[in-house]
Amino acid sequence: MGQLHVYESGDRGASAVVFLHGAGVSGRMWSTHMARLSGYHCLAPDLPGHGRSNGIPWQSVEHTTDLIIELIETRIPTRRAHLVGLSLGGSLAHALLARRPDLLERVIIDGSGVLPWWGNAPFLLGIAAISPFLHTRPVIAMLSRSVGGIPRADQADIRLASRRAFRRAFGDAFAVRMTAAEVAATCPTLLVAGERETSVRPSNAGLAALMPHATARFVRGTGHGWLGMKPTLHREMVEAWLANQELPAGLEPETTTWPKATVERVLAEAG
Repeated sequence: MGQLHVYESGDRGASAVVFLHGAGVSGRMWSTHMARLSGYHCLAPDLPGHGRSNGIPWQSVEHTTDLIIELIETRIPTRRAHLVGLSLGGSLAHALLARRPDLLERVIIDGSGVLPWWGNAPFLLGIAAISPFLHTRPVIAMLSRSVGGIPRADQADIRLASRRAFRRAFGDAFAVRMTAAEVAATCPTLLVAGERETSVRPSNAGLAALMPHATARFVRGTGHGWLGMKPTLHREMVEAWLANQELPAGLEPETTTWPKATVERVLAEAG
């Protein structure tokens, strides 16, 4: 199957956290989060076609989910972990909640929706237009800023990403849909988005209304990848949620109404 390259820190006997990065970057994007969570066993894999896992072709969300399941089952003694996913990583977290909630403790999904959205096609056309220039300085700088700033020494990992994997991973991530299995998952789950993420917020609201232990929050004045604008708030959010503490100010309760008929149709089609 191939083994993912993993950035790892902390005591293997401590509570584990698996971080899943966005498309185009690598597990290194989580380095400051991992440093803050020094009391945890932190693992941040490079996903297939990305970073130092670029020798493993991106095949599908299902294949990548298999690799993450293998990571949890083989690298974590308790075979359970907290999970933090951003964008593409958030789509993978949705898939893991649906398939193996027994492996998960507390979950954060940032910037990833699971309801159909009319804007997917134009966005994916934009990704296809960018992908040939993935390794150029402007695109590397844009991706770095979107995740809170990757140190220049670590930006070489972005140049390792496969252009094909970058393009295909986005398309596969947008195809992830809400399922009855995910709705039934009992893991405490935080669903978060930037205020301007008009496709993600209704999805978060719908899931939070249906899942037993989920909550939805948004961050005012931001869009997708709000981590890039408010890195300190993002790290504080992760730390608080994993410790089951009060979330920091700046994460506001989701106010978006969710399209009940759409949710019911998606669940019926998935069933």
